Amino acid sequence: MSKKNPDFGSGNVSRRNFLKKTALFTLGTAAIGHSLAAAVTGKGAIALVVSPDDDIASSLPGTWALSELKSALESQGTKVRIIHNISDADIKEFCVIPAGMKSPLAQRIISQQKIAAPTGPESLCLAEAKMENRTVLLAAGVDRRGLVYALTELADRVSCLATGSQALEFAKPVIERPASRIRSVMRSFSSDIEDKVWFYDRDFWRNYLTMLVSSRVNRFSFTMGMSYNSANNIKDGYLLFPYPFFVDVEGYNVRPKGLSDEERKLNFDMLKFIGEECVRRGLLFQFSVWTLAYKWTNSANATWQIEGLTDTTHGDYCRDALALILREVPAITGVTFRVHSESGIPKGQKDFWKTQFSAIEKCGRTVELDMHAKNMELETLDSAIATGQPTVISPKIMGEHMGLPYHQTSIRTKERSPAGSFTDTGVGLMPGNRSFTRSGYADTLAENRNWDVVFRIWPGTQRFLLRGDPALFAGYGRNASFCGAAGIEFCEPLFFKGRHGSGIAGGRCAYADATLTPRYDFEKYLYTYRLWGRLGYNPDEDPEVWRRALRRDFGKAAVAVENALGPVTRVLPLFTVVHGESTDCGTYWPEIYRNMTIADETMNKTFKDVLPPVLFGSVCPFDPQIFQTPYEYGDALVNGNASGKYSPIDVAQWFENAADASSSQIAVARKLLGAGASAPAFRRIEEDVLIQCGLAHFFAGKLRSAVLWQIFTLTGNRSAGEAAIASFTVGRNAWAAMAERAKGVYISNITYGSHKGHWSDRIAAFDQDIADLRQKLENPAQPLKTINPATAKIASATAAAKPDRPVPAVQHTPAEKFVSGQPLVVALHTGKEKLDRVILYYRHVNQAENWESVELARSGDSFQGGIPPDYTSKRYALQYYFEIVTSNNKVTLYPPLAADLANVPYFVVRRKA
Repeated sequence: MSKKNPDFGSGNVSRRNFLKKTALFTLGTAAIGHSLAAAVTGKGAIALVVSPDDDIASSLPGTWALSELKSALESQGTKVRIIHNISDADIKEFCVIPAGMKSPLAQRIISQQKIAAPTGPESLCLAEAKMENRTVLLAAGVDRRGLVYALTELADRVSCLATGSQALEFAKPVIERPASRIRSVMRSFSSDIEDKVWFYDRDFWRNYLTMLVSSRVNRFSFTMGMSYNSANNIKDGYLLFPYPFFVDVEGYNVRPKGLSDEERKLNFDMLKFIGEECVRRGLLFQFSVWTLAYKWTNSANATWQIEGLTDTTHGDYCRDALALILREVPAITGVTFRVHSESGIPKGQKDFWKTQFSAIEKCGRTVELDMHAKNMELETLDSAIATGQPTVISPKIMGEHMGLPYHQTSIRTKERSPAGSFTDTGVGLMPGNRSFTRSGYADTLAENRNWDVVFRIWPGTQRFLLRGDPALFAGYGRNASFCGAAGIEFCEPLFFKGRHGSGIAGGRCAYADATLTPRYDFEKYLYTYRLWGRLGYNPDEDPEVWRRALRRDFGKAAVAVENALGPVTRVLPLFTVVHGESTDCGTYWPEIYRNMTIADETMNKTFKDVLPPVLFGSVCPFDPQIFQTPYEYGDALVNGNASGKYSPIDVAQWFENAADASSSQIAVARKLLGAGASAPAFRRIEEDVLIQCGLAHFFAGKLRSAVLWQIFTLTGNRSAGEAAIASFTVGRNAWAAMAERAKGVYISNITYGSHKGHWSDRIAAFDQDIADLRQKLENPAQPLKTINPATAKIASATAAAKPDRPVPAVQHTPAEKFVSGQPLVVALHTGKEKLDRVILYYRHVNQAENWESVELARSGDSFQGGIPPDYTSKRYALQYYFEIVTSNNKVTLYPPLAADLANVPYFVVRRKA
């Protein structure tokens, strides 16, 4: 493995400077009872006991986090002072001790309380104790970031008044460790119209970065150049090729046309400021460069065109510019590059990347080199590894979209490389046709890799509607370290707002009702960030972490708000998984879905990223291994071919259940809030919940319609055709009602690059599609099959009914590891279940490959078999699941997807070293 980043971004301050800082904080003490309950309610005082000899507590991040806690306490009316020894505290003061885990004071408390203290990076411990006749609370971190997390946890408890007057009391120690090493958030500069406002706002950055680190995000990625997928048809070029917007490199005369020296200096000062604020909070700071093209085609009217570069000087300029930036901004701990042709660097230009990477190799400190994985070339990877710097490959999850938390079982048929089109050399990425890298982790997770992996969740599925489901976000947290990966980078909400020169002044949240617009755009998504960060850090986090914030904001309606947001948050990720219309987020936007017709292929000419026939019911899922298309399921119902895959009817039922649960709970919340329901914070949630409920009913209706129409097409059964039209109409009407309400909420032209418009714009296309179905129903074509009418009737009834999926009570315990070159034996224990057959599906953790299968042999109360030794000899971990056929010929999968859709529907066994 490559060497890992140390605890960057966590600068120190000298003891003298620290004492000066604490002297400024010191306040008088009030000797009125030593209980914390009294102190927090403003009747007493709290002493923050900081030893100047504790390097972690007196570091810059430690000092910053201490000031956050102090401010939170003071805002509640509590008197606070900072001292350096417990003996200096009044006997009636409650003492909070920020400390490094290995400091003498922390060790005394840990030993006294017999705490099994954590040792890993970013871990923390919060524990009450008695010392020198005083009540004390230890807030300890293994390192600076761990201490920041401990102190911001306390500050958050106080700010939310999580447990009233006991906000800082702990009945038992709290020990937490991160589930993954990287929990990163990307923010993109895409539009000078929309983004300069926040980029130049220092208060925005202070608040935003504080929110990130308080949510236990540990890396911030400032991203430039993702506003276009190629250097073609450029309109707004600000920060597109970022270097000359920040620095004037000696020996070159390169600048964006029209950019003044003053504005360039302002940009660079802001970059430095962002980095310094990251250091202050202990955040890693990633400088992300996604476009290196300086020549833009078909872009004669583009703003900010680059002057002064030639093909001869381009590579050297990029090296020298990045070297200058790294030298002048020491807060930068990593650099991200898009390294395939969309970066503007054509395929095969390995010398360019070697030159560019040399700026990092020679910068004089450790800087992570992160490369976007699509079409990753071996030569580029080798050049990165040769720098000796920590090397990361960052693949997508579910293409440019957000799917369910598990890593998809398979990729779309369209992305699969033909058999024999690549070669596994056993030592690196596979040379050959690398089209399979477009969708997911591809072949990057080899067990013998000498690079790290960070998964990246793109913003294609859901761009601006509020989401918040603890189960789903915990699932992402658990799967961030899949097969030893370092973690996940999350493209934040609104990431592509204003892309492709589509920026509109007036607010990135696109509210038509100005009272709903928050001060800073990220404030709409505070709950999303809280869940994303805290459950990414600890997927088993105490629910109190998010519930205390909901109680602060919504009082007795908090539980209803949580239960309203949770189910509908799953709607768009699930629809994305089952309807893989395009890997490209610039083409596919299910949040404001554009219609793909059910029966008339001639109306679908703009859909370029699907295999024919280009019809709604035939679109391949993003995970075709375990999900069926509507046409596949319709065929199966007519022909009697049972499959364990999840059917469109299973999915439709999930949608309907989610919408019913969420709409019910948001109504409960509104009733409980009474007059408070008119507050913008609640209305933002309510409106987005109701929009997503409308989407759920629409998607459910259209999926059922497509299945029923396929039955009609195959059999000519008119009832099936009528039911298809009826189901589509129900979905259409749900959408129309949602769109009418949304007119008063969001502007009529919501822009995300090539995506524009409003839900109300889409209704005409739905009506045209329904009219086409009616016309075809009245003038039917010859049925494709001759079938017993009773069979067609049963098929139609099944498609229209609630699914009846068996859930057999079986058990399987996967092996801890497997040995390369030896068979991996598996057994599925059936207990009292009467099963007919069990098929084992298995594959390497390599998305270039197809799945293999073998039928297991019955042995007593189990089915047994194995994965052969020649298969286990490859350099990848193994994944597998079971297809079960019951005694009454029903078929299902094990492990099943849970009701909350947050689990992993397969087992993974890694190779023994």
